Amino acid sequence: MTALESQLAKDRAVRDAARAVFDARLGQVRRALGERSIPQRVVDEATGRAMAAADEGLAIAKDGKWVLAATALALLAWVLRRPLLNSACQLYEQLLNPEPASRWARLRDWTKRKVIP
Repeated sequence: MTALESQLAKDRAVRDAARAVFDARLGQVRRALGERSIPQRVVDEATGRAMAAADEGLAIAKDGKWVLAATALALLAWVLRRPLLNSACQLYEQLLNPEPASRWARLRDWTKRKVIP
């Protein structure tokens, strides 16, 4: 056997060993996919992460109820910011510029001042 033939035999042995490793791994992947499909795995992973996040959120909420209440109040104030600002502006306008009393109300007040000393 020449050097070229022996190198070819070694290369084939390495190729066959690599192919055997690849086939074994491919068989494992196929068996795993047979048990659960990829979409099912994604759903399971997403559900697991969501449940972990919810558990952590509940633990934080139990520890800081006042922080949670303040956050909820701040969010509510932000959502209702325009109506609250409009109401505040109207109240401010009314305090600065009260509506003039009607003639009858002014007459009534004048008569009370004049009649009752």
